[in-house]
Amino acid sequence: MEASWNAAVRHLKGCRLCGNECNADRSVSGSNVCEASEQAEVAWMGVHHGEEPPISGTRGCGNIFFLHCSMACVYCQNWQISSRISHEIEPVQYTEGRLADEMLRLQEAGVHTLGLVGATPHLLTVVPALVQARLRGLQIPVVYNSGGYDSVESIQMLDGLVDVYLPDMKYGSDAVARVYSGVPRYVSTNRLCVQEMARQVGPLILDGQGIARRGLLIRHLILPGGLADTEDVLGWIARNLGADVHLSLMSQYKPSFQIVEGLYPELNRTLTEDEYSYYLYVAQGLGFRNLYTQELSSCNVYNPDFTSQEPFVT
Repeated sequence: MEASWNAAVRHLKGCRLCGNECNADRSVSGSNVCEASEQAEVAWMGVHHGEEPPISGTRGCGNIFFLHCSMACVYCQNWQISSRISHEIEPVQYTEGRLADEMLRLQEAGVHTLGLVGATPHLLTVVPALVQARLRGLQIPVVYNSGGYDSVESIQMLDGLVDVYLPDMKYGSDAVARVYSGVPRYVSTNRLCVQEMARQVGPLILDGQGIARRGLLIRHLILPGGLADTEDVLGWIARNLGADVHLSLMSQYKPSFQIVEGLYPELNRTLTEDEYSYYLYVAQGLGFRNLYTQELSSCNVYNPDFTSQEPFVT
């Protein structure tokens, strides 16, 4: 744990926590690509029932949603808290001690798991907060919910502190990632990051209630027209991580953020039944045995409003 803290401190004057590798001085506000400050900034925290069944279970996941993001996805459903151009949410800064308090408070609420959503830019606070919370009695599994654009070093800082990794594998093409998420070298960064996650925690292990105790669960959001290169992503996972990996193949894409403003018209529709059925067929053909699927109607469910006190109430 001390090694994790020392590694986090090294990023204060030269941040390389994500694939942008902007090398910013985090003590100077706004100097880094994601615009995150030195202390963690939280948008919302509470009990969330919308994650995959092994994460939410029946009692929910105690999610902490952080502001800012290392990526700039033009279709982001959480754009109110992640976008570099959105100023709808007032940041609330947390010291490591206060953040540890909230982690323990969520555990006391009776949730199955503790979810850290978009924590990558905030590891300078999150790592010591996790250390404190563990020492003070945090026992439920910690889920690291990531866009998958983390540097390998940042994931190594979490070794022994995170139980379950829940990363996105968004694209199979760097060119597409540059256009739709504004980041360089997404594919290599993402794949190295996920391999490090797999090395640390191994396959997903469930308890008697079907709740994840430890391991890796990968998410892939299918985009209209196959624009995410889904076949390439699924093929890489099968070849490099094995068909036993737990995979969430999501149909919930819905035009939002810059898409509804008239940009990127190729993304201005939801998936068709044929599209989703085709990629399920591809996944099954590759031998995936632990597959989480969604109804097409899910595109009308997962649309949080973070300006509300209850962002997930529709």
